[in-house]
Amino acid sequence: MSAISKHWDQLTAGVECSTLAHPGKTCHDHILFQLRTTVWGNMQFFIPVSILRLFLLVYSRKSISWQTLRQTLFEFGCMVLNGWAVSNSWSVCFCAFYHGFQRVINNYSVSLAALPGTLLIFWMPHYVQMSHSRGIFNVFVECWLKSREHPLIQWARESRTIGTGAFMLISALIGFFAQRTKAVEFWFFAPLKKTNNDQHNNPCYHRSTCQNYILDGMKTCFTFGMILELARKLISSAPKIRQNPATFFRLFARIRYKFVAFLTLYNGLFRLVTCFLARHRRKVSDYDSTIAGLISGLAYSLSPNFNVFGLAVTAMIQNIWNFISEKYARLDGIKWFNRLSFSSIVWVILANYNMYSRAYYPYAMSKYALKFTDVCSNSQSRTASECLAKLFLVTN
Repeated sequence: MSAISKHWDQLTAGVECSTLAHPGKTCHDHILFQLRTTVWGNMQFFIPVSILRLFLLVYSRKSISWQTLRQTLFEFGCMVLNGWAVSNSWSVCFCAFYHGFQRVINNYSVSLAALPGTLLIFWMPHYVQMSHSRGIFNVFVECWLKSREHPLIQWARESRTIGTGAFMLISALIGFFAQRTKAVEFWFFAPLKKTNNDQHNNPCYHRSTCQNYILDGMKTCFTFGMILELARKLISSAPKIRQNPATFFRLFARIRYKFVAFLTLYNGLFRLVTCFLARHRRKVSDYDSTIAGLISGLAYSLSPNFNVFGLAVTAMIQNIWNFISEKYARLDGIKWFNRLSFSSIVWVILANYNMYSRAYYPYAMSKYALKFTDVCSNSQSRTASECLAKLFLVTN
């Protein structure tokens, strides 16, 4: 499929936008149809995501309130609006590019048609900016790794040993930089840090016993893992559940319990090692989180997958950036970049790369990414990808 982008001009000579994007429909009818139907498509996708968000907010705040519900509903509306804008920006601009240039211009008609819609992210709430940028970065990492044809990369991505070793190093870097920053980023462990409220002599800083501290962390990660897996299954199985509600109970048989076990063990090992090191020397060292991150990374061998690996890379980069931002906060370049919103920039660039990947590397994209682009675009992305593939096969 990558040959398509290299021979685009020859393949698309004389091809109209309808041939690739909306066979059998005029541009006007196609765009009106997309504007209507993608509203429900985005709602269908983001309802389980928002339910997961609500559960996590209630779990972290230990209570449910109208403020929490209102926040979740507002973020849900913003996510739907953002997805709707991206999808329809692609539909409108793809046709506009064709009519403006009288041809489908290079692969930029595929890659950049969604650009105006992706810019809406700069006006989204912080949670939407962060969650969307993390999600799209994970899609990028997985697609990039799967689509590389170099023998060394092919060997590395198929080796459990190499994957586990790489994850251990990334996990150690997360622990190293997270220990040295004030900002708190989402990850499956948190370094031991002393707060102003810690007036006791416990060398580990936590108030409970080490046993309770370790078990509480494992329980939290187990709960989060189960909710995350259930939400993932709800997204992929929503049409079947609507047709037959009894299908919901079968989801539990297909949950990746090894993944849940990985999260539980990963957090438990991290807390166990940090407590052991702190009690051994009677104080917490700046390097305890690095060592614990490295050792706990062994749990990755239980359930190696690209999604978790991408999440780890994302967390590592975010913690490195937080470290740089705090250390060099007075530099004008850092101030300007932070005001511009780093997560939004990532989303804009990689959301457009996602359109490119959907067309040229659909085999390398995760099932979640394919589901996301297809459901939110009312199958527009799948139609365009299939039409492009047919064009390539007919031409060759």
